[in-house]
Amino acid sequence: MSRPFALAVLLLLSLSAPIKAAEPEKTAQSKPDEPKPTRASRYRKLSPEEEERFKARVAAGDRALEARRLNEAADRYTEALTIKHDPRLSGRLGLVLSMFLPDPQTDLTMAFALQVAVSEAAGISSAERRQFFEAYERVRKRVCRVDVMVNDVDAMVSIGVDRRVRSEGAFWTFLSPGKTDISATLTGRKDLKQTAECVDGKSIFLQFEFPEPDEGQPQIITIEKEPKERRVIVREVVRAPNAAREPLPLEAEAPPRFNVGIGPVMVFGAAPSASLGFSLVGQYRRQSFSVMAVAKGAWSLGDVVNRPIDIFSASAVAGPCAHWQWFQGCALAGATIFDHRLGPTSVYGLYTDTHVVPTLGLGVGATYGITSTVSARIFADAAALTRDVVVDIAAPGGTTPIWQTNRFLFSVSASLMFGR
Repeated sequence: MSRPFALAVLLLLSLSAPIKAAEPEKTAQSKPDEPKPTRASRYRKLSPEEEERFKARVAAGDRALEARRLNEAADRYTEALTIKHDPRLSGRLGLVLSMFLPDPQTDLTMAFALQVAVSEAAGISSAERRQFFEAYERVRKRVCRVDVMVNDVDAMVSIGVDRRVRSEGAFWTFLSPGKTDISATLTGRKDLKQTAECVDGKSIFLQFEFPEPDEGQPQIITIEKEPKERRVIVREVVRAPNAAREPLPLEAEAPPRFNVGIGPVMVFGAAPSASLGFSLVGQYRRQSFSVMAVAKGAWSLGDVVNRPIDIFSASAVAGPCAHWQWFQGCALAGATIFDHRLGPTSVYGLYTDTHVVPTLGLGVGATYGITSTVSARIFADAAALTRDVVVDIAAPGGTTPIWQTNRFLFSVSASLMFGR
């Protein structure tokens, strides 16, 4: 997500929170001709066209999230939130942002989004509500909440260099780590300044007290035609869910998926030279875990010690995998077949020898979503053979070994994966 667009999200979510948060009035980086996102009201009834537009943005965000296109998912969810206030969608946006590398501006946006979801107990299940709470708990350790009270509702409060808000007596906001200058200004009074230091996600309370004006000083009285809206200030209270009260169901954020793939593979250790072939992959994934099965076959690209010996190897392995964003790690077990063929020549006769060796291994891979149903994957694995395979040459004086495996096979494959 671009930095200016993240700032726009921060403005939107700060106004959507159930507790009055700081409303940035002007952003230093913005330009007069840049379009500003409209702020969604939680009480306004949407027209049928707006409702359809909202659903389309949410669906597009869900598809992008499923394909791991995180920037696109965050943008679509943000566009939807400018149309309609939805605490659960705010929590979902916060979860998407939690998958980005930590960044001060992203942390602020994520904190506001997750605060909306947590404060309104959003979520279709206790598992989803717990996800929102745990993500909010993590980001709260990286940002600080500051509560500001001013003894005049007309005072303007400046937070850093890019946020200026009307106090209306009291408000709160989130701050990035470090020191932030906060000042309060009021017509006819001397400016008040304080410095808030954010350390380890602590909460901060600042109070600005403007002294009463001198009796001889003329006072500026503003008469409004309509009375101001009365506001209720509610303090934030977040309670951790009681895990002993209700067992959490095993509920996936996305539906289970089955993928199949095919592509080339390069194998090292099955022959004196590298072997080239192809691989077939099948994978069943549920949430952050999956079960994968791989079948691959490869032919050696060279001979064995200048002798006309061809080596073919085929492996079939399967095992569980754990996923984190684009990456996965797997534990695999199976068997490898080695097939050696010699001759015939004027010196050697036709000879075929086959061995089946159990294997255990580990693998790591990375997957990039191209569309919602097609993705590209690179996978590397190392397998340990339970016994050696030796290539012998029979001579008049007996059998002479000329090459043997080194107990480890390494392979690298590239595959196109199909399926949702």
